[in-house]
Amino acid sequence: MEGCVVVISGTPGVGKTVVALKIAKLLEGIYLNLSEFVITNKLYLYYDEETSSYVIDEVKLRNSLNEFIINNCSRPIVIDSHYGEIVEDRFINKIIVLRLNPKELYNRLVSRGWSGRKLRDNVEAELLGVSTMNALEEHGVGKVCEVDTTGKDVDSVVDEVIKIINGVRECEVRVNWLEREDLVNELLPLITQV
Repeated sequence: MEGCVVVISGTPGVGKTVVALKIAKLLEGIYLNLSEFVITNKLYLYYDEETSSYVIDEVKLRNSLNEFIINNCSRPIVIDSHYGEIVEDRFINKIIVLRLNPKELYNRLVSRGWSGRKLRDNVEAELLGVSTMNALEEHGVGKVCEVDTTGKDVDSVVDEVIKIINGVRECEVRVNWLEREDLVNELLPLITQV
């Protein structure tokens, strides 16, 4: 496997953790939740109450992450993160961005008790494809691949991801929720009222 890191990325709520854990097990690799890594190693600047999230210290995170990868690159490393683009290109095999119909994501996040700005920001991010854009900006076409998880069970998604990693399925960016006018019209009232 070229590059020892596979990043499972995407907006919070799309299924990254469960998919990344299964991929790590199948590859007999190491699973790393990047947010937990940041908190455990105090690689953040402060906690933002408004967004209910830590603001990372990118320099410290990159240095610590590089050290972790270099020390563990004898095995595949599967990184679970919505900001996985922070991994240096030299270590990346693939960045798999999981996508989910934003309406389904909205319902999933509401059922988890999300509301206000955090809910709106994450649904908007999925609608606009922010995780994909960030990954493409850092790593370009060829390493960044999307998998639409909408209506699929975890095993089907994992199977698609493994096929991409093994070169059996093409790595491509193809999800564009903004093309679906019905979806945009349905979502706008929901995310503007939170």
